[in-house]
Amino acid sequence: MPTASRHIRLVLFVLAGLACLAATLVLLGQRQNLFGASLTVRADFRNVSGLLTGNNVRLAGITVGTVKEISILNDSTVRVVMHLNRDVQPHVRKNAVASVGTDGLVGNTIVNLTAVAAPAPLIADGDVLRTTTPLAIDEMLQTLSVSNKNLVGITQDLHQITGKLNGSRALWELLGDQHVAANVRQSLRHLAGATATLQTSATDISQLTRGIRQGRGPAGYLLTDKDFAGQMRHATRQLARSTDTLAGTLGSLQRQVQTGAGPLHTLLTDTAMSGQLRQTLGHVEQGTAGFNQNMEALKHNFLLRGYFRKQAKKKAQAAGQ
Repeated sequence: MPTASRHIRLVLFVLAGLACLAATLVLLGQRQNLFGASLTVRADFRNVSGLLTGNNVRLAGITVGTVKEISILNDSTVRVVMHLNRDVQPHVRKNAVASVGTDGLVGNTIVNLTAVAAPAPLIADGDVLRTTTPLAIDEMLQTLSVSNKNLVGITQDLHQITGKLNGSRALWELLGDQHVAANVRQSLRHLAGATATLQTSATDISQLTRGIRQGRGPAGYLLTDKDFAGQMRHATRQLARSTDTLAGTLGSLQRQVQTGAGPLHTLLTDTAMSGQLRQTLGHVEQGTAGFNQNMEALKHNFLLRGYFRKQAKKKAQAAGQ
């Protein structure tokens, strides 16, 4: 009886172990997509550092398949074959982009699928996806190394500059001079005043311009009044006509002088006429002198002497008033 009990226990233990093994195989098969329907897609990469067969394929952070095969096509191309779950086929299109990444910061290497907003047909079995090459850790470390070297050089230069500044007596005297600070403050005040004046001038010019546009003020009246503009045009036309008339008159006189016709030519070129005019003017002057003598004689005449004296007194009284 004890022997039969031990056999029964052994059989139960073996059955339990087989059940656990079957459950484990089913879970692994579901995880690796061994027993479910799947579709096969491919992607060609230049570098798949750290990617292994069986690693996950993810879409928007969700596991949608596994890596089934990694093969080298040539010295610059590595082909990765992936099995995707059939239930994600309606969500993956032919223009999806595959890239090699990591699961977290230091996790396993995985393949990420990125959807593209452009319209495209659904993915099918055997399609080759486009790929993109992310920034590798080695390249990041190389870039960081170069940046560190540059930072060391900049730090050394700053250290040298700081040492020179600390050793410069003239600089510290300049910084500690109160007169320099007062001059700088005064210059800043003058600059502020000039800026305020310039702003005021700009405001005045803006107001003047606005007034001219609206026809206010003398300048606005002169520049915008249509009646004044018409009067200016009329005056300009009259001036032009007067100028034309004057030019015609001068031209006529010039032609008379050149051709010898008309009284102007006679007055300007006839010597006999000139002599007669001079003689006539001489006679007029002689007549005027004789008239003056006659008037002076009349003043001394006893008949008219009283009259001229009265006239002289009236003139004197008028001058005194």
